[in-house]
Amino acid sequence: MSFLTPAFLLLGLLAAPIILLYMLRLRRREVTVSSTLLWQKLLRDREANAPWQKLRRNLLLILQLLILAALVLALARPFLPSPSVITGNTVVLLDGSASMQATDAAPSRFAAAKTEAARLIGDLGGGSQMTLIQVGHTPAVLASASSDKTALRRALDATQPENGPPDWPAALALAAGAAQGFQDGRIVIISDGGLPADLPPLPTAPIYLPIGGSGENLAIAALATRATESGPQLFASIANQGAQDRDALLSLELDGALYDSRRVTVPAGGTASLTWDLPEGTAVITARLSNLEEDYLALDDVATAVHEGGVTNRALLVTEGNLFLEQVFSVLPGIEAFKAAPGADLNPADFDLLVLDGVPLPDPLPPTDLLLINPPNGGDLFTIGGVFSDTVAVRLADSPLLQFVDWRDVHIRQATAVDAPWARPLVEASGGPLLLTGEQNGQRIALLTFDLRDSDLPLQIAFPILMANITGWLSPGRAFDAPAGLRPGDPVTISPSASATAVIVEKPDGRIWTADVGEDALIFAETDQLGLYRVSLRDAQGTRPAGSFAVNLFSPAESAIQPAPSLSIGQVATDAAPENNVGQREWWPWLLLLALLILMVEWWVQHRGPLLPRP
Repeated sequence: MSFLTPAFLLLGLLAAPIILLYMLRLRRREVTVSSTLLWQKLLRDREANAPWQKLRRNLLLILQLLILAALVLALARPFLPSPSVITGNTVVLLDGSASMQATDAAPSRFAAAKTEAARLIGDLGGGSQMTLIQVGHTPAVLASASSDKTALRRALDATQPENGPPDWPAALALAAGAAQGFQDGRIVIISDGGLPADLPPLPTAPIYLPIGGSGENLAIAALATRATESGPQLFASIANQGAQDRDALLSLELDGALYDSRRVTVPAGGTASLTWDLPEGTAVITARLSNLEEDYLALDDVATAVHEGGVTNRALLVTEGNLFLEQVFSVLPGIEAFKAAPGADLNPADFDLLVLDGVPLPDPLPPTDLLLINPPNGGDLFTIGGVFSDTVAVRLADSPLLQFVDWRDVHIRQATAVDAPWARPLVEASGGPLLLTGEQNGQRIALLTFDLRDSDLPLQIAFPILMANITGWLSPGRAFDAPAGLRPGDPVTISPSASATAVIVEKPDGRIWTADVGEDALIFAETDQLGLYRVSLRDAQGTRPAGSFAVNLFSPAESAIQPAPSLSIGQVATDAAPENNVGQREWWPWLLLLALLILMVEWWVQHRGPLLPRP
């Protein structure tokens, strides 16, 4: 046995003062005598109780010396050499991806990886430091350059695996930076493999500790819907990542009710595809695999698809009669259009978009987005000037609203001069702006300064493209932008209408995320759970649903759970590391525990011992 801090052994000299105190201690007993003639004997006994008496056997003294010995040895940090994969300063990369939740290593691969990391912490030598990094969608440093084993274990115990694929390039860059801060630093990767093939080299050859033992897994690889002439259609793909043919029961639920169950057989390393014709009105579809044998990853056994991800926004078109506008709004995706004549008894606040075609602005303005076409008045928003006929476009702004819009062949007879300091001109002629956009008091406003019937714009292919771009910016048909293949960690952009005051997202576990609506779009990034997310918008009228979106694993790399025997990083193959280094197994925690136990015995002897019967 050796000691990491042998200088603390000098504290063993504290045993001398303890022994001296016992030698100087007077030992008198109360004695009842029958005659004063015995006082002479008591006086002689008093003289005999002078200091520096012969040390007698004392249980309390022995216990206190044992406590001191245990504490001194603990401070000296004794250790025994033990086999280990590391020596010196170390950076540990702990794989926390979805595949690490496989259960072929009880209770899970991630738990086994944490056990390996805890063993490395125990083997950390005196004066050495360790950095713990969890590899996930966004790599996180759990503990940075620490030699405190208690703090390292605490950080390790608090970590949990994620439900998505990891970002290995970012994690390795983080590890390389941490290793360069160490002298002779080592990098240890605790993972089941599956690293990308084009990773950059590391400053030092990594040590690979593989986790897991089986690759048997059946996964739902795809679940998607599409609209057909006969109605919505569903497509599902089942992948077998194992080495044996597998049978399973695939159940399909539509809006929470069981719709169909099929027995599927998937060959080893192959896929099976299935399709269904769904009834009209289907919104949420859930596919589930069951009756599985030797399927070690449950995350990809369930998938969710949303046929209609968002709720269409309502648009109110107020016009004396404009066939061009009516036709284009009838075909715009995600817009449910309503037509009304000027002066109709309708509440514009009940709509997400208000289109005024040559109609005076209402007073007060409703809290909705506005599309103004040839307005006769500007209210408090802008001022109206004279009419100009020099309408040939001379400048087009670089804006997404003009994407794919060819304005070169557009001819306009006349337009109205508009002065709106808050608005940005997108299309300008020599006489003034033709198209302006901007925000005022939380409202998005687009303004065409000419009558559509005074131009050939409605006859151009640019017209439906321009109106789709404008309405998409003013009040998008979906309150959020969530692609069908959304995976854990992917952000979702939420663009509520101007009347909305708050956005509410209900997560798959029932927890609620709420954010107040401002001028900018909201980013919802808490998509770490698998399942269905429900979005609602709150406005002056209350709370209304705004659609749903689904997050699924759908990662072939994570569903392929066969552990890799080696890693290839920077064109260098790294095999599983043997335990050929010599680590240090320290014993000071056990010595501290022993000192505490002896202290309890010493307390019991001190306070309960006198009550024992004397021989």
